[in-house]
Parts: sequence; C-alpha cells; structure tokens
Amino acid sequence: MSSLITVKRVGKVLIWIWNRYIKKAAIPYEELDFHYPDWTFIITGCIFFGVVVGVTLLYFAFIKQ
Repeated sequence: MSSLITVKRVGKVLIWIWNRYIKKAAIPYEELDFHYPDWTFIITGCIFFGVVVGVTLLYFAFIKQ
C-alpha cells in the first residue's frame, strides 16, 4: 500500500510541476485534488516509474555489456 501512496505523490508532484512551469497555471499544490481525480496522479506516477525502470533496464542490457 505504501508504494501506491508513493506513486500517487510522485504523480501529484509531476502534475503540479507541469501546471506551474509548462501550462503557466497558478494552481497551488494543495488544490490539485480539486482539479484532477486521484487516478490521474496514480497513472502519471506509474508511467514515470515505468519509464525510469525501462531506461535503467535498457542501459544495463545494451550499453553496459
């Protein structure tokens, strides 16, 4: 259960960074729950960790031979 909470927190931070620096929307971090559903944070966090694990596996499989 704690890994799901961690994934949700990472997804929430990524969406907050996206809104602040790319979309230039002034949504405070505490109010993200009112703008987006929880599954959005979970999916974003899962995609992020999937990309990190995928790049790590590709690095050790092909480059580090």
